[in-house]
Amino acid sequence: MSSAETKRDEKSGQSEHEGQLLRRKRLRRAVMSLGVLGLVSLFAYQNCDGGFQFDPVTGTLSSGGGPGTSGGSLTITTFDPAGRVYTSDVFEGGLQYKIVATGAGVSSATLLWTRTQDTGNCVLSSGTSSDTRFVTCSNSGTVKIRLEAFWDDGRVDSREITKNTTAVIVDACGVNTDTRVVFRIPQGTNTGPWNSTASPALVFVGQTLRICNDDTVNHQLHTGGSPCAHQGSAMARGQFYDCVIANANTAGMYDHIHGTGATFSVQALDGTALYADATKSGTANSCATCHNPIGTSAKRGRTFAQIKDAILNNRGGMGAYNGRITDNEIRAIAFALR
Repeated sequence: MSSAETKRDEKSGQSEHEGQLLRRKRLRRAVMSLGVLGLVSLFAYQNCDGGFQFDPVTGTLSSGGGPGTSGGSLTITTFDPAGRVYTSDVFEGGLQYKIVATGAGVSSATLLWTRTQDTGNCVLSSGTSSDTRFVTCSNSGTVKIRLEAFWDDGRVDSREITKNTTAVIVDACGVNTDTRVVFRIPQGTNTGPWNSTASPALVFVGQTLRICNDDTVNHQLHTGGSPCAHQGSAMARGQFYDCVIANANTAGMYDHIHGTGATFSVQALDGTALYADATKSGTANSCATCHNPIGTSAKRGRTFAQIKDAILNNRGGMGAYNGRITDNEIRAIAFALR
């Protein structure tokens, strides 16, 4: 081989070697660029979703979530009309229940409430915020209420509650009349007192005290035989008991089911006894002294307004009762004079 040919071959080999080195440099640069791009992408996703986790074994990348983005704790909590957490599977007709979406980040999610089934003729109404709804049903059936939460990271979570429903109970208690006083055990009374001693049920001997159960639990009046007979059985919501007032002894009235702490305060006034009570005037005289015993009283049929006017204007010496007899006692006397 000539000297010229040898130099030509050496130059060719050198050029090939330099080309290989150049290709390797370019490959390394490409790999580094891809690595940087991957890190940038990872940090970008971390910033908008609260962090990602990479599993080197499986090669999977999963979102770690974060406050305001994750719906894993989404729940629906139900409250009864008294504001207590309600766990029963029945919505009673005519009562309003509150349902509230709870969980981390719920306040930042977009919430959608729908009835996916409704044979109970239920009304789903808005609350003061998007996480609260109210539901009232009127027929026997079933209602399913679905909650969908649209989170900041694009995911959608959903929860659903199913409740049986009952029909609205027709109120058979009626209203007050001259001979009947209606008392309603309030919704939410549960095992507590039916009323307070500061606001007793006012009734006159001879009237009927109709006790109506507006609560969702059973109740039963306990008496020692006065002022009316002991209630023989429990009454459910919508039922009532007629307590016929025979005397003014109201001590020891309470809920027979829930115990002596569930008291019932009643003020019973005996108009016949008050008519004959000589301590109510400043003259040691009673109504009977001037007007005959109540059975033959000359004032039969007198009304509260007429008796009150006679006292205030001292008609026939009735001013002797002024300041000594209460308006309710006058009403009891007027009832006895019917």
